[in-house]
Amino acid sequence: MRLHIHFQTGDIRVDEIVEGDTAEIVTAKMQARVAQEVGFPIGIMLKKISPLQFAQEAIRKYNSTTSATTPIPQSCDEFLKIGIEKGFATALPS
Repeated sequence: MRLHIHFQTGDIRVDEIVEGDTAEIVTAKMQARVAQEVGFPIGIMLKKISPLQFAQEAIRKYNSTTSATTPIPQSCDEFLKIGIEKGFATALPS
């Protein structure tokens, strides 16, 4: 699985390619990247939660920031599909 992740929210800007064998691995790599961007103490908290919890929190934050009603994902695969649908990610050939 290979995705081009491209989004900006506040001071966080991500524009890179992420690869992994599973949606959970790709989400974990995204989680690590965001944790690096936000710094201490939020970054520490992000590193301690599961990739699915990160995905769910990301959608909660997206919904609260944009007044959207995007369903909270129940899997990392669902999270990545939402990202592609919303234009924050583009699927690339492996």
